[in-house]
Amino acid sequence: MKQQQSGFTLVELLTAAAIILILTTFVLANYPAIGKGFALERSAERLAQELRSMQQKSVSMEEVSGTVPKGYGIYFNTASPYSYNNFADSDGDFQWGEGVDTLLNAIELESNIEIGALESGGSPVGSLSIVFEPPDPTTWIGNSSSSTSTITLQLETDPEKTKTIYVNSAGLITTQ
Repeated sequence: MKQQQSGFTLVELLTAAAIILILTTFVLANYPAIGKGFALERSAERLAQELRSMQQKSVSMEEVSGTVPKGYGIYFNTASPYSYNNFADSDGDFQWGEGVDTLLNAIELESNIEIGALESGGSPVGSLSIVFEPPDPTTWIGNSSSSTSTITLQLETDPEKTKTIYVNSAGLITTQ
């Protein structure tokens, strides 16, 4: 009786190596697109977190230069699609006013990510302030406390790939 040997044949090893090589090539070829998708996701989540941070500053009535401002907000402008501003609303108009309000941070979006569209109350706008008024906080979108807004981020090289951040007048912040 012939003794049976265990192990792999050369053909089986070459087949397994070929499959691994094909899968590795596929993953590496798509790596830039995958990385851009992750950058879009990170940017949307960071923006939602920045909105929540401004909301929290309002709830805790955090002081700026020794006083509690009338509100904390974020200003977006499609004319500057690669950044947005966190600010303290000093004059209580619930809008960003350069030279009037206090700039807390200018946030740059990740490379290849831009603000694609802004909407307030269902209508497109070129600029948008979302302000949280202490202490409740009341949410002001534009200069209305009974509106909703969307901020759409997109890939600069592929505007079809988007992430949208929704903010409603109750202060609910969601991403899709």
